[in-house]
Amino acid sequence: MESRTSRRIKKTNEFYFKSMSVQFRKHRVFRETPSVIFYDISVDDSNASDLVVHEGPAVSPPNDVIGAKQFYIHHHQVDHNRVLSGERVFELVNFDWKFPYHIVHLNRHSGALVVPIGTYHRSTSGENGSIVINQAIRDDEFNPETEFVPVSAGNNSELYRVLVHEQPVIHELGE
Repeated sequence: MESRTSRRIKKTNEFYFKSMSVQFRKHRVFRETPSVIFYDISVDDSNASDLVVHEGPAVSPPNDVIGAKQFYIHHHQVDHNRVLSGERVFELVNFDWKFPYHIVHLNRHSGALVVPIGTYHRSTSGENGSIVINQAIRDDEFNPETEFVPVSAGNNSELYRVLVHEQPVIHELGE
């Protein structure tokens, strides 16, 4: 029998796949005062929060030993990556999207970038680093030992083909 959490994550992932493109979960501003902004950054059904800190220029996951790009791909987690400090650039590849390759520039004002199940993704910080919170939705089969294993484009011909032959859709800050 499918658990309630598994049904929620399946429903969430199906919603994002219907758009067949990059999605954001925007924040809501509660109140602004001089030099202070109060945000509601809630993500419905989130059952995990990961803090990812790049203390300087960094790529996650890093390139492999031969220099090929590596990506994460989740099978039991939908990511909602929100920049808290600095800027981060995400590369997304999803074979089911009309345009499978996207480069997304994020900062604190962008909202949370949704990374559906089955989407290859990696991120890069600039010289000053960045801090991201991932308000994930994980199903009952989530296992960090299997969900965070980098996949090299050097060992995945379909991923390599997209990176080499597809023109990326570029999402600039403020879109």
